[in-house]
Amino acid sequence: MICCLNPDCQNPINPDDNQFCQSCGNKLVLLKNRYLPIRPLGDGGFSKTYLAEDRDKLDEHCVIKQLAPQIEGTKALKKARELFEQEAKQLQRLGQHPQIPTLLAYFEEDQRLYLLQEYIEGKTLEQELAEAGPFSEDKIRDVLFELLTILKFVHQQQVIHRDIKPGNIIRRPASAQGSEKKTELVLIDFGIAKQLRATVMANITGTTIGSFGYVPMEQMEGGKAYAASDLYSLGTTCFHLLTNVHPWDLWKKQGYRWVNSWRKHLKQPVSEQLWWIMDRLLPESYQHRYQSVDQVLEVLELQSAPSANPSQSTSKYNESFLNFLTSLRQNDQLKKQVMMGGFSLLSLGLITQGYGYFRYKIFPYNLSFLIAGLPSSTYLKTTLNGHSNSVRSIAVSPDSNYLVSGSNDHTVKIWNLPKGELVRTLNGHDGNVYSIAITPDGENIASGGDDNTIKIWNLKRGQLKKNLTGHQGFISSVAISSDGKTLVSGSYDH
Repeated sequence: MICCLNPDCQNPINPDDNQFCQSCGNKLVLLKNRYLPIRPLGDGGFSKTYLAEDRDKLDEHCVIKQLAPQIEGTKALKKARELFEQEAKQLQRLGQHPQIPTLLAYFEEDQRLYLLQEYIEGKTLEQELAEAGPFSEDKIRDVLFELLTILKFVHQQQVIHRDIKPGNIIRRPASAQGSEKKTELVLIDFGIAKQLRATVMANITGTTIGSFGYVPMEQMEGGKAYAASDLYSLGTTCFHLLTNVHPWDLWKKQGYRWVNSWRKHLKQPVSEQLWWIMDRLLPESYQHRYQSVDQVLEVLELQSAPSANPSQSTSKYNESFLNFLTSLRQNDQLKKQVMMGGFSLLSLGLITQGYGYFRYKIFPYNLSFLIAGLPSSTYLKTTLNGHSNSVRSIAVSPDSNYLVSGSNDHTVKIWNLPKGELVRTLNGHDGNVYSIAITPDGENIASGGDDNTIKIWNLKRGQLKKNLTGHQGFISSVAISSDGKTLVSGSYDH
């Protein structure tokens, strides 16, 4: 079979011996007298891709990307050529990574620009999702780690992908690599055609680079892209794979507000650690997201870090314990000391455990807090409802009359603790509130969040007193000295 390269042809597939397309009448060509197009692969509006055979390499498969339509006008064509060559050289550098398709050639023919790239065998993650349903958390973590590793290389080349989505990620089977390695992900379809469209067709206002649902606000509105833009697209990709809900369906109804309630679409529970990562990938404002791949990898690798080698620790423990037993057998005085110490420890344990047991059995409702790990709901005094998203931090006033909570709904709430009632809601943060502290005199609240600010509030009146700025990343913790004169903050700006 031979495929017609007329981008407007409705039925481009032709028999091998045809010289002209049986549908549109265009001449059927062998590009550069070498590359034979055999069938269409996809249509990106400004570009079309075709599966092809390389006649100089025993008909090895490759991909033709045709930048269409034909560019009219000398000035526009010159600009397109310049940008095309610049971007093709970028793709050539990127193709050095084993999980990015290799650029084989780029050229102009019949006033159209062409790219020739390595063909990647396998299924896209979009196809995997359609066939097998939502991904598990472990599978999502694997996707995150592999894509972040690829993106780290891409961003180091001063390139932004601009169009990360499940359909642009292919899982290459191990057999295609000729080894017993596990399958690996390959990132395809960098934004060269979209950049050409935005630059050459400058008379079209509002040109968007990226795919609806996955594209962040800065690309949607101004065509700007940063490392954090790719991270947003990676976050929406993971959301789609976790839930099988297309982010574009949510965006059409809610705009970017959907990212504040993404969890309600989960089909299965996920860990709080993954929540944390997703919450930092998805903010509408790019300033509130992770700013680099390294920041995400640091959190991901920290969560996945293995504990100390148990066999090694056990071996050292056993050796020490055997030495101790040998000493004990040979030393009568040591035996007496160990027996007395053991009796003291046993007595202390019985007293403290007995007190604790009867304390909670006889006076369970005098407790002010729910103790984590208790097996019964007998000890739960009350539940405070009011936040519309996850609660990130709480603090209790020194007199135990107030509880203050910070949440991913961007609010701080003050509660009357004895009554279990909401006193007031403090609005002012432009992002999640991760940390709360109360001054020792109980007069003021300090709250820090991912809008990179610390806000000082009057607890009794709920008035904003000060807005502290200076951090370049979100505030993860705040603390106040015992004399109430010094506030210390920790942030992701290191």
